Amino acid sequence: MKENKNQTKNNKIEKDEEIKKKKVQKEEKEGTKEKTKEEEKKQEEHFKEPDLPVLFVWFISMLNGKAWEYLGLIMNSETKEINKDLKKAKIAIDTVAFLYDQIKDDLNPEDFKRIENLLANLRMNYVEKLKES
Repeated sequence: MKENKNQTKNNKIEKDEEIKKKKVQKEEKEGTKEKTKEEEKKQEEHFKEPDLPVLFVWFISMLNGKAWEYLGLIMNSETKEINKDLKKAKIAIDTVAFLYDQIKDDLNPEDFKRIENLLANLRMNYVEKLKES
């Protein structure tokens, strides 16, 4: 009988300990969730939508890469091939020029000069490739 009482007591103690462990684990999970939510809020606060000139400069950079690719001067990163398509290159260069004309007054001097040079290089290389054809 004493053994049964001791065993029952031990079982109860073990169950209590298990319950405590589960509570602690649950609290830790909730604490982690709260920290994650707080971190996300902080990131959202630090993130602000970029200004239009910043987006245009980014887009111009993307078009610049495609223009070089269409000129056959760099390889396509996906296909690992060099393809020359002067018609598409001209469209990309003309689009860069159009975007540049739209935002040049809002650019900082560094971006202004960089895009001027980028456009001059694209046009020069386009003429060279056109002569080769």
